[in-house]
Amino acid sequence: MTEQRGPGRLAEILGARCTVMDDGRCVFELTIGPDHLNPYGVVHGGIAYTLVDYAMGGAMFSRLEPGERCATLEVKINYLAAASSGKMRAEAVLVERTGRIGVLQARVHGDDGRLLALATGTFYIRRESSQ
Repeated sequence: MTEQRGPGRLAEILGARCTVMDDGRCVFELTIGPDHLNPYGVVHGGIAYTLVDYAMGGAMFSRLEPGERCATLEVKINYLAAASSGKMRAEAVLVERTGRIGVLQARVHGDDGRLLALATGTFYIRRESSQ
């Protein structure tokens, strides 16, 4: 597996934290606060998307070989329900991996177990050049 780095400053700003990352699976969650809400008082879609992207990246990362890196190519997300308080949890799983591409699925749930969003994503995998 590749050297692990933290999720970065944006995760810290949003309050997103990784709770599971192992063998093609990753979970990111956050506690919803006022800064996560849009003008209508519900979580902004970009917050759910960001959790999904973090979770997918972690799931993909957990299956990389030494010297490999990954980057998001695309994510398609369907928003199914709104949330305005409690916690949000994005769980991603690696569906298939080839030499250069990883395909992932993610689900975002609220505190009550309600499905808030469903996503699929594609990640590009590349081998770092040896210098």
